[in-house]
Amino acid sequence: MARTFLIHGYVEDPTIFDKLVPYLPAAEFVRINLADEFERWQPVGLVNVQRVANYIADCYEIEATDVIIGHSMGGWIAIHIKQLTNAIVIQVASWTDQRKIRLPTHNLRLLKMLLYSGITQSRPLLNYFQKQYPFQESADLYCRLMNGMRTMSRRYLYQQLQTLFAPVSPLTVSPELRIHARRDSIVARPSEPFVEVPGDHFGLVFYPEQVAEAILTVDLSDLFDRL
Repeated sequence: MARTFLIHGYVEDPTIFDKLVPYLPAAEFVRINLADEFERWQPVGLVNVQRVANYIADCYEIEATDVIIGHSMGGWIAIHIKQLTNAIVIQVASWTDQRKIRLPTHNLRLLKMLLYSGITQSRPLLNYFQKQYPFQESADLYCRLMNGMRTMSRRYLYQQLQTLFAPVSPLTVSPELRIHARRDSIVARPSEPFVEVPGDHFGLVFYPEQVAEAILTVDLSDLFDRL
């Protein structure tokens, strides 16, 4: 049976895919938990998405016949795994250009300072972001993720921030499919063609049938024939 890897986003965990998986074709689903992966890996020195992708590709012996579905940061990791392995990649609410991430600053030095000063995980700042979040439909999920940050180690949070924002070489590959909601307030919509789904950044949770329908438009048999 074909392997389908699921890679979650920033401060998420593999349960972000729970609503989507039942609508997908039968496969050997491999849920990547990045907290566990970083704990096993224990990388020394600076991290970037290319190092993360290389670790995951080697650890799981990912090949061109494998499928990777990545949400948000998970899609950013997935496309770099494709760069290494030519695996089939489907990005959901993700990007191939770091400038698409909607955050007031992408400066890693500043983000690290805010994190290790305690500001990033402080209740006042998290409450502020929760109040500013514009979508009622996914507000509870967003708040749960923000509150979950308070229990994450600073080391792991900084590893994720580096994965998001550390400079990397330009990509030479593209995903087989981009899925995005125009109302996404966390990641700007792609400049390239994409399949639009309802909702916001968390469409795979609240509109899993529509996200699955988009995924099913990818003719995997045709892709395998071209390998």
